Amino acid sequence: MWSFEGDYRRKPQQRLGGASRSRNIERIDLLNQLKNDREERERQRRREAAAVTLQAWTRGVLSQRDTRCHLRRQCDALLSSIKTMGISEATVTKLIALLIRIFSPKEDSERLLAVCQLIIREQQLLSGWICGSLLRWTHLLPRLANMALKLVTHPKPASGGKTTVPHASALRLLEIIMAPNSWTTKLSQQQQQLFLTSLYFHLIRNGYYHQIVDLIVTRVPEVYESSEMPPTPLADSLFHLLMKPLAFASTLSDKTLLCRAVEEVCQQVLGQAVHSQICHYVLPCLAATTEYQLPLDKVVAVLGVRSSPLLQTCPAPALLYSLLTLVHSTAEFSNAQSLCNYLQAIGELVGGVTAFLTSNDVEDDSDSDDDDMMDSIKPLDPVLCKLAEECVNVVNSTEHVGWLLSHVERQVSPEVLLHFSRLTHHLLTSPSVQLHQCRLLYSVVARRQLLRSMWVVLSSLQQGAPLPSTNTTNSAAFGVRGPPLLQVLARGSPLAPSERDTLVPLLSTFCATLTAVLSTLHDSEILGPKDDTEQQHFQMTCQSHFPFSVEELVKMSASLRDVCVGLVELAHPDMRISAVTDISYKTMWAHCFKVCVGVVRQIHLRDTRRMFCPEGHWLSPCVSLPLGNCQTTSFVPRTNRRQRQLFTPQRWLTRDELETEGPPLSLHEMRRATILQEIPFVIPFETRTQVFSTLVVTNRSASQMRADFNEGPMINVAIRRTHLYEDAFDKLSPNNEPNLRLRMRVHLMNAAGLNEAGIDGGGIFREFLSELLKTAFDPTRGFFLLTRENTLYPNPGAHLIAEDYQTHYFFIGRMLGKALYENLLVDIPLAGFFLSKLLGRSSSSVEFHHLDSMDPELCRSLLELKTYQDDVLDLGLDFTVLNSDLGQNTVEELIPNGSNIAVTNENRIEYIYRMADYKLNKQIAKQSQAFKNGVRDVVPLEWLQMFDWKELQMLVSGASIPIDLTDLMENTRYGGEYNAEHPTILAFWKVLRCFGETQKRQLLKFVTSCSRPPLLGFKELHPPFCIQPSGSEDRLPTASTCMNLLKLPEYKNEHTLREKLHYAITSGAGFELS
Repeated sequence: MWSFEGDYRRKPQQRLGGASRSRNIERIDLLNQLKNDREERERQRRREAAAVTLQAWTRGVLSQRDTRCHLRRQCDALLSSIKTMGISEATVTKLIALLIRIFSPKEDSERLLAVCQLIIREQQLLSGWICGSLLRWTHLLPRLANMALKLVTHPKPASGGKTTVPHASALRLLEIIMAPNSWTTKLSQQQQQLFLTSLYFHLIRNGYYHQIVDLIVTRVPEVYESSEMPPTPLADSLFHLLMKPLAFASTLSDKTLLCRAVEEVCQQVLGQAVHSQICHYVLPCLAATTEYQLPLDKVVAVLGVRSSPLLQTCPAPALLYSLLTLVHSTAEFSNAQSLCNYLQAIGELVGGVTAFLTSNDVEDDSDSDDDDMMDSIKPLDPVLCKLAEECVNVVNSTEHVGWLLSHVERQVSPEVLLHFSRLTHHLLTSPSVQLHQCRLLYSVVARRQLLRSMWVVLSSLQQGAPLPSTNTTNSAAFGVRGPPLLQVLARGSPLAPSERDTLVPLLSTFCATLTAVLSTLHDSEILGPKDDTEQQHFQMTCQSHFPFSVEELVKMSASLRDVCVGLVELAHPDMRISAVTDISYKTMWAHCFKVCVGVVRQIHLRDTRRMFCPEGHWLSPCVSLPLGNCQTTSFVPRTNRRQRQLFTPQRWLTRDELETEGPPLSLHEMRRATILQEIPFVIPFETRTQVFSTLVVTNRSASQMRADFNEGPMINVAIRRTHLYEDAFDKLSPNNEPNLRLRMRVHLMNAAGLNEAGIDGGGIFREFLSELLKTAFDPTRGFFLLTRENTLYPNPGAHLIAEDYQTHYFFIGRMLGKALYENLLVDIPLAGFFLSKLLGRSSSSVEFHHLDSMDPELCRSLLELKTYQDDVLDLGLDFTVLNSDLGQNTVEELIPNGSNIAVTNENRIEYIYRMADYKLNKQIAKQSQAFKNGVRDVVPLEWLQMFDWKELQMLVSGASIPIDLTDLMENTRYGGEYNAEHPTILAFWKVLRCFGETQKRQLLKFVTSCSRPPLLGFKELHPPFCIQPSGSEDRLPTASTCMNLLKLPEYKNEHTLREKLHYAITSGAGFELS
């Protein structure tokens, strides 16, 4: 502050007491204080600005309230003047204009109802006023009608007032102004169109259909049965008000109003089918009305094109139920576009309905992420769930499916097939519809030309080319078309969203349909007659032949094989692709992979029986197993590892998962593991055999770690040679030896009860196990029977032989698993269908096509019955089967009360498949399952499922190929004085070349205890085949099978060597040979 007393300088204040501690402020504290001061000043400025704003708003509200009160007094004065002085156009127009400006449902409900009643009472004058001032009344009346509807649908009564407002005046006003033809003063046609167009546009923009539906739901009582009769007069009046805008818009050349009205009807009427008044009254009336022609093509087009926006505001079950009610099964589509619209609408809505469906069959491979997601899902409305199930049942009904397929066949095109496949895909992925319940899929089986059309469209889809049913072209750079989409998918490249939405549903539907077609046809119906006995049946079935030739099927299988390999890459995306992976499409991709793998397996299984594909056809050049560069077992399926879900991005593992499961597999290892699990046949058999061998060796080394040093747990059993099976069954039972993977040492006793000479270093055990399996599978024992091809399968009458027959089959399965585990080949030919049951993934059931390997005569008879031209009833068949076991004849029913159900032309297909199912599955179900469990107890089935049934037979018995002496010579080791140039060795190989195949196998069995060569050649024989000298010339050759060692005396001439060797290998004396 300035001083005006002469002191122009402020005198400094001196404090003699020293600096104060309170004023000694640090720099940071000072800055904080300044910041707080600035913020406080800013808050003060905001408070002052807010106060000014509030004051202005308050003044405005008060001014508006005063203005409205003034206008309401004017309105009341006008109403009073009308009562005393009469009505005039100027008074009415001013009154309506005032109401439009001041209307509030809470304050002006009485005034609005009075005006409505006034206009209704003076409707004759109203028509004249409208004709005189059309533009003015075109502005006033729509707004008056909209205010009246708002008042009756959303009343806001004053305190103490009624909660509902009478609807009679508002609805009567609507009826009057919507019917210009009933006015006393007529408008011209052009004036009527102008007035009604303006009226309906304004009403629809302001929620007309929502208000009418609200009145129907709140003012009409509940309707419990579907009926076209109105439950009350009000319901009839509201239905007419609902239809009048549509009826008028249909007469206009400009379809803008019609499209807007149809969109509102779809959203506000069809989307509210959850209410009984809409579901049981309005929809039946819409479907059956003749007074109003509902534009179904527009409705279907809106539901097809705008289904996604509609599903955000309306429940899918309500929309789908409404569409199915409106479109009868007798409706006709004028063109392919209308059919496409209907298929698109049905497909999109069915896709939305699946969220309201529940299923009891839940897969066990859910991940923890999915568990967390399930916890956040809100409970579903039971009414919508019931409506969704009803809709799916209607879509999947016989009537709807037959009607729809008839239209698809008549107007088949790429667009129609695409939308049809999307509908089928949604049904197949629906949790409430199992595969065998999808009638739409199995109805296509009878229309096999559709299947061919699907493949043509699939093959024609190209990257960068215009896709069917898309409004925009997915053009590549510079308009150049890329490769076919199937090739893009086979490379494992991600697809664009439009390409994915086009290709995946079509591919899934094609593969699922092809699988269903293949399951209904015998090999001869697809590939032609196998021999002369099938020629007649082939000629009779040529009318309904497979839609593809054998050459086309081979090319198709190659494409689908590559697609499966590409899908494996997409199922385990790398980090670059994972970042853009949309997990909402996981179900679509997972189902596509499942059905593609299924159909490829089906074709491959046919090829194993008939071998119609060229050699090496199933091998994929894109797949390789680097056995020499990495640990084989790292990418092999492991039962203790939690498999990652397909088509989902990688996630971090928890500490517990890392400790229990070990480090996660790499990307390439996961892909190889998936291929080995799903489509192992794309990898060479020799490679898979090495994988299996490595797995077994690794597991065996862990289980028998200290056995070579006579330490650790071992199995020691003494077996009588005359009672091999009985002693082994008792001493090697699960109760006595629960872990059969341990090292086993066997002491054999001869007929005199004395131990045989020799110490079991592995050879005695191998001989014991080989002889035990031969005894167990011997048909004379009764547990197995021979087919006409001399292959073995379980005896259906085993329960008559032993009460605990399942225990015997479990034991035999364990022994066979032990042979596989110890890499021991046994000459046991198993039936193809039985091996297929062992390799079954989801169940042990096999299909009708395997019956040929069990009973060719029965299979041929059933095929003849399938194409029998006369009346099947004349054959006198019923749904029973006669069994004859050990002289006992029993009759089994194939279905309940089957003895009283005759086989006719209509049910003969069911009879054929039930007969085959009984013979192949039900009759030996318990035996097969027990045997399968026994094998699984020693060797995980996941390891065996890398092979087909033929390859598994080779794992069990070895390859049925001649013994390659050259290979044996190259991999033979020599001990002592022997070498490759020794005279005795030269004579030995010369004698061996003169032996027949039987004698060569006897020699191989004599030395190695197995008569067949190793699958991968003698280089895989461990220990290697070895020859060493043994004693004088007068001794016989001996062998140590545990070491694969032939002890060959040094014979001087070739004749002696031949005689001594022949006697030794044919004597069968075991280890007591001297």
